[in-house]
Amino acid sequence: MNAGASPRGQAFAARNCDFLFISLTGIEDGTAAVRRIRALPRPASAAPLGVFTTSYVVCRPTTREAEEYHDHYARQHEDTEAVDKMIATMGVETHTYPAEHYRQFRIRVAGGHGTYPLVGAPDEVAAELARISAAGFDGTTLAFVDYCAEFPYFRDEVLPRLERLGLRQPVARE
Repeated sequence: MNAGASPRGQAFAARNCDFLFISLTGIEDGTAAVRRIRALPRPASAAPLGVFTTSYVVCRPTTREAEEYHDHYARQHEDTEAVDKMIATMGVETHTYPAEHYRQFRIRVAGGHGTYPLVGAPDEVAAELARISAAGFDGTTLAFVDYCAEFPYFRDEVLPRLERLGLRQPVARE
């Protein structure tokens, strides 16, 4: 398992790993990246390289509730110092991006360490996970603001939807 953004890092993963994590900025870009990565040379005996991404989840009963909570913690109460440091560590320079693109990137950093946002009601979150799968990704990590409080809702509402979409095997429930 490896994470790689550079062509060199991705080539290393293709030669030496079973799975590669890459960032997802948008579905269309992700589709092209997965296609390019899967075309990298692999050892003859190796299985296809699994490609994963990273994401964060804000799932609430309604889209409005999810968006309001996301806005509350990622914009209104952003940890400005931490976000600035993370962006500087990433080497992102504000003057190289259009203002709106940079603003959205900053919200992603504040919202989920710069990963791909899954924000909405259960149907929307499941649909976005289906889009990630259709883009060719084998999976994604899932982060929550408060895992213990939020994951049970995700488990009960989103996972059954993923099962119905054929993206997840049904799990025997007691």
